[in-house]
Amino acid sequence: MHIRDYLARAAYLYPHNEVLVCGETRLTTAQLVARVFRVANALLGLGLEKGDRVAVLLHNCHQSVECFYGIHSAGCVLVPLNARNSVQEHLYILENSGARALLMGAEFIEEMAAAEARTPGLEILVCVTGQATKGMHQYEQLLTDASAAEPRVAIDDQDISSLRYTSGTTGRPKGVVQHHLGTITGMYNILTSGFTVRPGDTVALSGPVTHASGAMVLPHIVSGGRIIVLSRFDPGEILALIEKERVTTLYLVPTMIVMLINHAGVGKYDMSSLQTIRYGASPISPDVLQRAIAIFGNVFIQGYGLTEASMPITILNKEDHILDGSEAKRKRLSSIGRESMAARVAIMDEEGNCLPPGEVGEIVVRTKQVMQSYWKNEEATATALRHGWLHTRDMGYRDEEGYLFLVDRKEDMIISGGFNVYPKEVEDVLYQHPAVLEAVVFGIPDEVWGESVKAVISLKSGMAADAEEIIAFCKQHLAGYKKPKSVAFVQEIPKTAVGKIARRVLRDPYWKDKGRNVN
Repeated sequence: MHIRDYLARAAYLYPHNEVLVCGETRLTTAQLVARVFRVANALLGLGLEKGDRVAVLLHNCHQSVECFYGIHSAGCVLVPLNARNSVQEHLYILENSGARALLMGAEFIEEMAAAEARTPGLEILVCVTGQATKGMHQYEQLLTDASAAEPRVAIDDQDISSLRYTSGTTGRPKGVVQHHLGTITGMYNILTSGFTVRPGDTVALSGPVTHASGAMVLPHIVSGGRIIVLSRFDPGEILALIEKERVTTLYLVPTMIVMLINHAGVGKYDMSSLQTIRYGASPISPDVLQRAIAIFGNVFIQGYGLTEASMPITILNKEDHILDGSEAKRKRLSSIGRESMAARVAIMDEEGNCLPPGEVGEIVVRTKQVMQSYWKNEEATATALRHGWLHTRDMGYRDEEGYLFLVDRKEDMIISGGFNVYPKEVEDVLYQHPAVLEAVVFGIPDEVWGESVKAVISLKSGMAADAEEIIAFCKQHLAGYKKPKSVAFVQEIPKTAVGKIARRVLRDPYWKDKGRNVN
C-alpha cells in the first residue's frame, strides 16, 4: 500500500469524522480526501506527470495538508520549502530539484518573482492562499474544476514521495529522496510507540508541517483522529486551545516546552484531556523535562529521527519519564530512548565495527524509513549509506538496557529551536562582509532555544564592525534562525598545529558545566 491507499481507506471508514481544523475551516475526512484528490487531478490536468517535482511554499494552513497529500496522490514528488528560509535558499532548491510547479501563498509572490527565470523547468505557478497575479493559477478555481475521484495513476510503495532538503556541512542543501514505504513505515512506528490514536483524538500542530510535526498528520487521518493546524506557536493560545478543543496530543520541540512551562497561564486552564506530549527535533535539558513532567504529568514521549530517516527511530516512552526511582532510571531523562518497532540502531566506529554498550561512536540506523539517496549526489550518498547503515553523524552510546544517549555531533551542526543550522553556511555569509578576516560559528547553550548561534570574528586590519552590523548583514542572506544571536571579536582566531581553526577551543568553555555538548 502507498499513501493514497491509506487516505482512500480513511475516507471510507471515517467519512463524517471531523479530521482537519484550521481557523474557521473544519473538514470531515470525506471532505478532506475529496479536496486532496481534487488537488491531484488538478495537477495532472495541468500537464504534470508521475515523478515530476512539485514545490510547496506555504505557512501552516489547511491547504498545506491538502497540497502535500494531493501531490503524493498524483504520483508526483513533494518538495516542501521552509517558509522561514531566504529567497536564495528557495531558488537553489527549485533549481536543484528541477521542480516543474510551485504552489505558494500570495505573500511570497513578490519575493519569488525570479523563480521562473532562475529555474527554466518551472512551468506552473499556483497561488494557494490570497490573490493570484497574472500568469498564475488560482488554487480554489483549480479545485472547483477538478474531479474528486481517486486519481488513476499507478503508484508503488517504492516510488519517490518527497524530496526534502537538509543543509550539509558544505553549506549546500542536500535533497533527501524518500519513498512511500518510508512514510508508511514512519506512520506505523508512531502508532506503535507507546500511544494510540482513537477516533476523535485530537493533535494540535503549531510547528511547521513541512518539518517533524507533519509526521503526526497521517497517523491521525488513518485512525479517525483530528488535526488542528495552527499558524504559529503562542503558549497562551495553546493552553486555551487544549481546554476549548479537548486536545489529547501536542507535538512540540523543546523550545516550545520551555515557553509553555514558563507561561503565566499554565495553571489556569483545564488540561485534563491532554494525554500525550510528543517532542523531538532537538535534545532537551533534563532540568526542563523534570519541570514539565511536574506540571503536565506523565504524558511525555520523545522521538529521535533525522531528515534522512524520519522520526521516530528511537522512542523514550512515558514509563521512562520518571522523576523518582533509581539513579539509572532517572538518568533515562537524558536519553533518546530505545529503538522503535521497525528500526535497528547501532553504535559504530570509523571502521564499521558495531561497538558494545558504554562505548561512544556514531549512531547508525537501518530501517525502511531510511532515504533512498541524496538527490543528484552520489558521493554524499555513498558516505552516508556505507557499511549497510545510514550514518547519522550523531555521536552517542548505548547502555546495557538498550537506551541510547547523545553525546555530541560528529560535525558541528547547531540545533536552534528545532531547526538545523550548519556553521559553514553561516561562516560563508560572514566572509562576504568586507570587514571580516576570519570567522568561526558554533552553538552555545540557550535556555529557550536549546542552542543559539554564536559567531567569533577577527577583523581586517584598519576596518571596523560591531555585533549589530554583523547580525543585520547575516539577516539579509540567511533565514532568521540561522543568523548569529551573539558576536564576539578577537584579535586572532585560534588554530591547531596544522593551521586549522580550533573551533572547540572557543566552543568548549560554554559547555564545560553541561556534561554533554548538546542542549
